[in-house]
Amino acid sequence: MVILGIVGSVFASFMYTLIHSKDSKILTRRSECNHCERKLKWFELIPIVSYLCQRGKCNSCKERIPLIYLVCEILLGLLFLVPVLFQLQFNDFLMYYLLIIFLVPIALYDYETYTIPNHMSLILLVSGLMLSGFAHVEILVDLIIITIFHIIYFLFNNSIGYGDIKLFSVITLLTPVNFILYTFLFTFIIGGLFILTLSLYKKMVQEKVPLAPFIATSVI
Repeated sequence: MVILGIVGSVFASFMYTLIHSKDSKILTRRSECNHCERKLKWFELIPIVSYLCQRGKCNSCKERIPLIYLVCEILLGLLFLVPVLFQLQFNDFLMYYLLIIFLVPIALYDYETYTIPNHMSLILLVSGLMLSGFAHVEILVDLIIITIFHIIYFLFNNSIGYGDIKLFSVITLLTPVNFILYTFLFTFIIGGLFILTLSLYKKMVQEKVPLAPFIATSVI
């Protein structure tokens, strides 16, 4: 279990860096500080531990490392333990791990920036189709569902971003039909409850709410 948690944290560290990347150089170059661009040493790259030991700051320039990196590493580390502790309803462990490896960083990035990078959705789609061997692709049904998602976007584009629609479409092609339908349903139930709670607490509703965190929560 400990090893699984460590593996999850390592994936989180890489994926959250990948989601910020603007090119493919991240796959070949060494990790570096986002501020001073100093190459990081191995002991500065240990998930969770390095952040805590460095007190959330770069050892060189002393700029603060965003807390969201630590949150991502902890969340993904814990979620890697779920198949050991609970029986999955969607009995595909590899697909579960693939989905959370992508969805957790996407959710946190969407929370931070209100955007979902296209390259993350594309890599998830290609990786998922290769992993599943197109097992859950039902061309006609999936096309209908994806079309409905796009109709919803054109009707409510002030409330939902197109990145969310693309993410829903990707999940549609990677999971069984009933899975995406429940995911879509729970996304808006959880999102609606969140907005209701927020409005009661703050006496106001945010004009814009990131949807990817609710999508990720619903999938999990």
